[in-house]
Amino acid sequence: MQLKVATAADLLALFSAKATAPPPESSQMFVRHFQCKESLKATHCLTEAMDRYAANDGDPLPAPTELLPPLG
Repeated sequence: MQLKVATAADLLALFSAKATAPPPESSQMFVRHFQCKESLKATHCLTEAMDRYAANDGDPLPAPTELLPPLG
């Protein structure tokens, strides 16, 4: 739905309405995710692992042995 803005007052009213409207549900989910201590801890651990294994030499991470099938 296209809203017509005729005056500066109409534009201010539109901005005010947008600022006071609740955010969409997807944005609320992101906010809850980024406020969760467990999510922040997991993100920190992942970032440290990336820095430790991928930033220096460019070699791929070794696969865990329990995921590899036996050879032969």
